[in-house]
Amino acid sequence: MEPKQSFSTSEVARFCHVTPDTIRKWAEAGRIGVFKTPGGHRRIRRDDLIRFLRDNKIPLHSDLRDACVRILVVDDEKAIISLIRRFLERAKAPFEINVATDGFDAGHQIGTFRPSVVFLDIRLPGLDGFEVCRRIKSSPDTSSTSVIAMTGYYEAETAKKIIEMGAVTCLKKPFTPDDLRRALAMVGVEVN
Repeated sequence: MEPKQSFSTSEVARFCHVTPDTIRKWAEAGRIGVFKTPGGHRRIRRDDLIRFLRDNKIPLHSDLRDACVRILVVDDEKAIISLIRRFLERAKAPFEINVATDGFDAGHQIGTFRPSVVFLDIRLPGLDGFEVCRRIKSSPDTSSTSVIAMTGYYEAETAKKIIEMGAVTCLKKPFTPDDLRRALAMVGVEVN
């Protein structure tokens, strides 16, 4: 079934935990994009709503998650997390992004957040990226999760090992936006 592409102000109010009048005021102030139906009713497009929720750090309602690509970034370097987050936030496609800074947190996030794509640093404190990848790919609940490995210590053997464990590719840090775009395309996520 095709996901709903536009919502009434009442539906959006429910997603944002505010009143429909607040949504109307936000629309009039230009904070959220709206269009009017031929009958004069305000509607908010799905992509505009998801972008608004993300920009305002409002959690996505379960009714909207199916249209979003959930991405988990696992790295202990804040600069890498920031780079990937900025890249994804500038994309026109709707993404929901969570972050983990070590292997144990990654395991928790994978179980609760249920990402469809994981950007996974190989060298992590505690549980390393090899073990995190092995656990993702060996569990029936998460085996379909796409893993994009990353490392600042790139060697052909390391890349080969992580790919054999189930990663789609291994990016060499530092990487470019084009590297991220190509990696996401390999897992079927198109980014403009």
